Amino acid sequence: MEMTWPELLKAARDRLDSLLPGHFELTDATIDGQAAAPRSGDALWQLKEQRSGDTLIVVEAKTSFAPRDVAKTEQRIPHMVRRAMGNPVVLVVAPWLSPRSRALLEERGYSYVDLTGNVHLRADRPAVFVKVQGADRDPRPSQRGPVRLHGPKARRLARLLTDVAPPLRLTDLALAGGLNRGYVSSLLKSLDEQALIDRDRKGAVVEVDWPALLLAASEPYDLLKSNSSALFVAPAGAGELFTRLGEDDAPPAVVTGSFAASAVAPVAAAAQLVLYTSDPAAMRNFGRLLPSDRGADVVLLRPEDEAQLARSRQVSGRTHVGLSQLALDCLGGNGRLPEEGHALIDWMRKHESQWRLRDVANSNA
Repeated sequence: MEMTWPELLKAARDRLDSLLPGHFELTDATIDGQAAAPRSGDALWQLKEQRSGDTLIVVEAKTSFAPRDVAKTEQRIPHMVRRAMGNPVVLVVAPWLSPRSRALLEERGYSYVDLTGNVHLRADRPAVFVKVQGADRDPRPSQRGPVRLHGPKARRLARLLTDVAPPLRLTDLALAGGLNRGYVSSLLKSLDEQALIDRDRKGAVVEVDWPALLLAASEPYDLLKSNSSALFVAPAGAGELFTRLGEDDAPPAVVTGSFAASAVAPVAAAAQLVLYTSDPAAMRNFGRLLPSDRGADVVLLRPEDEAQLARSRQVSGRTHVGLSQLALDCLGGNGRLPEEGHALIDWMRKHESQWRLRDVANSNA
């Protein structure tokens, strides 16, 4: 049975009460001894501490909450109203808040409580900061949950949304990605609910939070498990093999991982060479590679989806994966690859005009 709004408020306040120090008091807000009606929000609480004063808490209670609702909270409790109220704490209460919702709320300076135990409360007077980790997955998901960024097709669409600047129409995305229109429509709806994209009234994508989108797409992706992989040792070293990839007789290969990331946003000297190849046997013979489960400095991959090699780049006579695929490969890799993936995304933020396409028709190049 779904929790009622009063039950939700009571459960959230009980949860906060249990976490606050004993000399703090959380009550309904009063003015001249009378209960104060909230100008905005669903309830108005007061956090008191005898020596350091008190602060108002404007409560937004939702029986369900999606990342898109963060913007709606801003509309319901605009900055002007908050300032007129003396900059109260804005507290969002819900049965469960997703990691994306929590991150967006914190970015905007909001506090939150959900009934699985996720709590973030910050107030200046009295000075208090409470942060508790609860569930990252909805304990009571809907019968048909939102489309998630699992699988190669979802990552294919995530790359398109990253690589091509908006506006982007659903039909064009489906055509460029070789995807079913119904699938694209469902996934765009989910991404919109997660506040990873914005769409206009006609459904066209007009804005993409592509760094957050890449991070979300990388969560279920494992570089070595999602793709077919084999590990080797290069007798003359990975660096020597990387240099030889520019030779005329080198088998076709596409560079990803550390060697590709170092060419864009170096973090440390590249040590392991990761290559996509359609002919692992030819590359193994060319590099005189020795199979090895330990200390491998060369990884050969067969992509789970040929679209991973779309929008590859030529760098100093060698073929490298496109930047969005490189970010996914690093974030989904092991060792220091995730760190290199974050450094790459930082570089991409600062140089967006250098790599982002303006026309989806060119996205298959």
